[in-house]
Amino acid sequence: MDEAHVRRILDVSLRFGQLLLGSQAGTADVASSIGAVASAYGLAHIQVDITGNSITVSIPRGVPGAPVTAMYMVQTRSLDYTRLQLTTDLARHVVDTTPEPEWVQRQLDNLEHARHPYPRWVSTLGWAGMAGGFSVLIGAVPLVALIAAVTTAFIDRVGRVLNRYRVPLLFQQVVASALATGVVIFLHSVGWLPAHTPISPVVAANIVVLLSGLATVGSFQDAITGYQLTALSRMMDILLSSAGILVGISIAVRIGGLAGVFVRVNPVTPVAALSVPVYVVAGAFGAAAAAIAGYAPVRAAFAAAIAGSTATLLFFGLQLVDADPIASSFAAAAATGLVGTLLAPRLKVTPLVIITAGIVPLVPGLTLYRGFVKLVNGSPTAPATIGMAAGLALALGAGAVLGPLLAPSVRRELVKSLGPVRNRRVRRGLALRLPQLAGISRLRGR
Repeated sequence: MDEAHVRRILDVSLRFGQLLLGSQAGTADVASSIGAVASAYGLAHIQVDITGNSITVSIPRGVPGAPVTAMYMVQTRSLDYTRLQLTTDLARHVVDTTPEPEWVQRQLDNLEHARHPYPRWVSTLGWAGMAGGFSVLIGAVPLVALIAAVTTAFIDRVGRVLNRYRVPLLFQQVVASALATGVVIFLHSVGWLPAHTPISPVVAANIVVLLSGLATVGSFQDAITGYQLTALSRMMDILLSSAGILVGISIAVRIGGLAGVFVRVNPVTPVAALSVPVYVVAGAFGAAAAAIAGYAPVRAAFAAAIAGSTATLLFFGLQLVDADPIASSFAAAAATGLVGTLLAPRLKVTPLVIITAGIVPLVPGLTLYRGFVKLVNGSPTAPATIGMAAGLALALGAGAVLGPLLAPSVRRELVKSLGPVRNRRVRRGLALRLPQLAGISRLRGR
């Protein structure tokens, strides 16, 4: 190949990587996609290096020619699961059919500049529904769940304004968490809420919303699959966002104290068996809303609802038998990853969409909020509570990565066990259709 053609293939491969990495796909998946696209056009044995915001690809050509190297910077993009799905489908089409590179470049241009599939207000409603569903999981009454949903919608609109003025993410998180805490403190101070109404579900639900858009699953996946540098970059974003949330809550708590409204940590309530069906419905609703908030297709939202209900049922079921919360989170996230990976091919969606939205009900927003409030109030148990939140997040990330790894083995076992049943169904169906087929043959013979 001449060098111009090699550089064109490198450009196509890098643009795939740019769109996938900007959509929070795992680094291992991005590297494999780049390699598959380049190999489809005859460029095998390429070298791929991915950091937090750049991708470098090099083609070694031996002693006669110097290696051809190209690099792309990855710009941060708004969360859009539909764009991620379309990019994945296009990469699969390129690997299967090897179309002309010029045509692929035009399709990539269309994907890069495509609008979101839904209006922005639909995404805002998705965030609001997600916050309302999650607040129910942590004991909110209907009034508090409604307040959480409305507050989240308001914060989302404020965040879009700040993002339009290119305010850094750290300060956006400070403003958002201060608003989430301040709204409920204000409602208490003016007497519009009963005195004993807990504010924890509202703030905790908003913390989950603020952290859900980050590549939490992707960071742990990168760390486990050997991409430590990219994992550290993504984890730094999570730490900075958490620090911004802490600062915002601290500001609101201090202002509330001056106004005579003191924020306290509510005691942990045990899980009741009769509440589990309500939790399962709330988990399914919150996961589906999270998928819609990320502009996922409707079929992906349906799959996320199944994954979310599975995760919620398993987590609270284990809590009923007094299982460790970290172990329960790990098991529920692994089941979510397994279910999401098995459902993805049938629904033609990316597993990352289902898994990320499915584990949203398990994000330790309430535990993190308790730790932050204890830290603001000077409680000596604050580090232990924040450490518990970090342990829960680590368990979720590890479980979400383990589930897809188990999926091939589970799929093979299912095929083995269902093979005879499927063959009997096929034979029975053919036997029922033979008279019809014979009749059609006679009609065609006439």
